[in-house]
Amino acid sequence: MSLASISSPPLSVIRAEPATERPALWSRLAHSHIAALTTDDAPARAVVTGVAGSGKSSVLRHVRRALQARGRAITRVTDGADLSAAQPDDVLLVDDAHRLDAEALEAVLHRLDDPACEVVVACRPWPRSAPLQLLVRRLQQERPTIVLDRLSAHDVAAWLAAHQRALPPGRVEALLTLCGGVPWLVVEALHLDDEVALADEQESLRAVSDALSAIIAHRLRTIDPEVRDGVELICLLEGAPTGWPDDPADTVVAAAHAEGLLLMDGTPAPVVREAVQATVSPDRLLHLLSLAPEHTVADTVAARVREPRLADRLLRRADSLIAEQPERALALFALAADAGADAATAALGRARAAWALGSLDAVGVELDRAARAGTPAPAEATDLAAALWSARGLTERSHAIHRAHPPTAPRTAAASVAVAFAVGDGEAARESAMPTPQRVPSTLDVASELLVAGLQSTLDGDGSAGLGDLVRAAEMHTASGSAEAVPELPAVIAATAALQLGEPDVAATVLADAVRGGHGGAWAHDRLQLWSAWVAMQRERPHEAEAARARVRAAVRELSTRDRIVSDAVAVGVARRFGDAAALATAWRGARESLLRVRFDLFILLPLTELTVTAARLGEGDRIADHFDRAVALTDHLGSPALWSTALYWAGVQRGILSNDPESLKPHARRLLSAAARSRTAATMAQAGRVWTDVLAGRVDPDAVESAASQLASIGLAWDGARLAGHGAGRTDDRRVAARLLACARQLHPREDTAAEPTTDEGAAATGPALSAREQDVAQLVLQGKTYAEIGAAIFISPRTAEHHIARIRQRLGATSRSDLLDKLRGGLAAPGDSPSPLPPGAVP
Repeated sequence: MSLASISSPPLSVIRAEPATERPALWSRLAHSHIAALTTDDAPARAVVTGVAGSGKSSVLRHVRRALQARGRAITRVTDGADLSAAQPDDVLLVDDAHRLDAEALEAVLHRLDDPACEVVVACRPWPRSAPLQLLVRRLQQERPTIVLDRLSAHDVAAWLAAHQRALPPGRVEALLTLCGGVPWLVVEALHLDDEVALADEQESLRAVSDALSAIIAHRLRTIDPEVRDGVELICLLEGAPTGWPDDPADTVVAAAHAEGLLLMDGTPAPVVREAVQATVSPDRLLHLLSLAPEHTVADTVAARVREPRLADRLLRRADSLIAEQPERALALFALAADAGADAATAALGRARAAWALGSLDAVGVELDRAARAGTPAPAEATDLAAALWSARGLTERSHAIHRAHPPTAPRTAAASVAVAFAVGDGEAARESAMPTPQRVPSTLDVASELLVAGLQSTLDGDGSAGLGDLVRAAEMHTASGSAEAVPELPAVIAATAALQLGEPDVAATVLADAVRGGHGGAWAHDRLQLWSAWVAMQRERPHEAEAARARVRAAVRELSTRDRIVSDAVAVGVARRFGDAAALATAWRGARESLLRVRFDLFILLPLTELTVTAARLGEGDRIADHFDRAVALTDHLGSPALWSTALYWAGVQRGILSNDPESLKPHARRLLSAAARSRTAATMAQAGRVWTDVLAGRVDPDAVESAASQLASIGLAWDGARLAGHGAGRTDDRRVAARLLACARQLHPREDTAAEPTTDEGAAATGPALSAREQDVAQLVLQGKTYAEIGAAIFISPRTAEHHIARIRQRLGATSRSDLLDKLRGGLAAPGDSPSPLPPGAVP
């Protein structure tokens, strides 16, 4: 049987209806301008502009028929046409004028010099050569441009009515949104009768989108390759690229808009975006990613295209964003897993990104996932797991992890040594060696080597030999830009070492440089701010301390266990030095809860010392006794290095003084004496301890007290020095000695106003007759119900002087009784809770 013998059904021929019977889908305004062009008596001069497929040629056909019906001769001009055959009275209809060369455009312009000549030009909005731009401007002077642009629901409704069709208004709006109002897309969609008429709107839109995908993909394949790249990049990538090779972005957008594939603002219609994302091939996707390496493929594409090269690209991109954009990195690691990346690698990446965000619980979840999937990078997972347990306040587990997985890189070795110091493993701390580098050392490698050298140097003598290396390690770590997880930040280690060497200014500088340089990445911000708050507190700057804590609260991140204890210790320290008993009690209640969740290590012993002294002050020493004893044992295991242990011994002495328990302070006093031979800090503390003991026994030598107090201030313990002087003043019967020591206390621990002093007028308005600054301090304490003795202890004056101040205040305010005085003070001074308290330091001695 031959093919010719096979019968076939007759072809059904559909004859195109005349344009007059099948109205084009133009906007209402375009219809109005076209009608005026074809019916009024003025010469037919106009410009028709629109993107590809918007109906420019149909407008010219309509004009031709209308004018021919009126007996006009028509000459149609297209690309390559010869204008010499056109008669002077002919109406020129120029289609695709953007394709004409300069000579043809000049010929058309020349005809416009004749006022009776009629010319109708159709062109795209881009490209516009200089002659075409001039031609368009000339014609626009004759009548408004006929713009075939985005369609409205009214335009579609009119078209449907002309075709005796109907769609619900909601369906029309949904179609217009899907197609972005682009004329050619809307026309194609409306011709999909069966798809558009589906009962379910979502199903209908999906069917239309699927049907248009092939048409859009075909159009993309036929346009300029660079324009195609631009359209696809915008549709595929998260964030539009800012430019393309050898072609400015605005030119590409203009060309793509002229092709009807982008809207005027450079965004694609939803159906175009969906078509590109649904039809892109892996090879095409990788080509596009090579053009815009700073961008990443959209979620919808990554979830569909499982391609190893794409997955690798996403992993590398996510890795590069961890430090600066951890949220974005977290999402990209998830996309990489969807695209086929190794599950363990992706989970480990998500754990690193979660660390950068400070989300410790998420870090733990992802590390568990990586472990179940079979971690391909055990060293990296080891570092992260060890840092996680340190942040959770369980540094012993970090040490166990490092001992189970010996370090192979300088960074891991430095972390291992830091953890050994933190838990008091003296043998590991002293004997750990850096691995031999297999390449040229990086900045981070150098930082790690300096950190190990500095830490090990702190174990000998007074430890000051290691401070330089620790400071340089912090600087190099900042310079490296590393945001990787570490058990403790080099800047914090350097700062705490400086503080315990009596160098608070050095500590402040180290931390300020670290914050400014982004030391450790985003996750380190809170910790650096909290330690900055600690240093500010120790330097007698409570407002700086509170401002730093406020910046941490503003970050709205959940603090780690170790960060929480530092924050609570700062709150307690500020309240003890600058607040009243109520503020101290409130701060202490917050700290008590944190004590249940942390085991103190070497690098958070300073917060422990503050909490130890406060617990003794409040009669709750038992709550922290175990923590303190373990801390002493920790430093003993390190060989009792002076740098790391003297602050702990000093806290033991202070605890004994506040608890009125001389026997408990003796072991710590002996340790200070033992360390005094090799440590200036220990010697200063030991001497102050002897003087304090004499003061408590009633032996007040003003010269010795002043000298000891000043020496304490010189090593960053001004508050302790002021307390020593205050205690001396309270235990002498010599009024001149008491006044001298109280003046010393005020000098070491001066008032720091919480706000600018009011002007004289403002002060008078607030309190009636102006009170001096000291009288306002006393007045605030009177309102709190304090006695003469309590007022004197709070602001380092004698009870008798406090009595004199109150008498002068009563006289100035004209108060006739104590109750009258209180009423006048309440009316003239802000209540203690209404504004930042102007109380001077020392309210809780």
